[in-house]
Amino acid sequence: MKPRAQLDAELDRLAVMLPPWLEHLRHEAQFWPQFNALAKEILDQAADEDIPYVQGRLDFMLKTHVFGLSVAAINTDADPAGCQPL
Repeated sequence: MKPRAQLDAELDRLAVMLPPWLEHLRHEAQFWPQFNALAKEILDQAADEDIPYVQGRLDFMLKTHVFGLSVAAINTDADPAGCQPL
């Protein structure tokens, strides 16, 4: 398990990456599997007590940057291996 400071660093890198990634996205169907894989890597490295914190940061990123993609709602319980948002 990684300490929260390292989790924050990884989350910060992902947050900085989102705007240009979304700007150059050819099709939104490509986004969800890729984002979910990156998010799962971070979540898998979090201690049990840090998972709600990490999930909250991921949810905030999605609500802040991904509002333009056609997703009816952000599902925080979806399968990270699937094509649905976390």
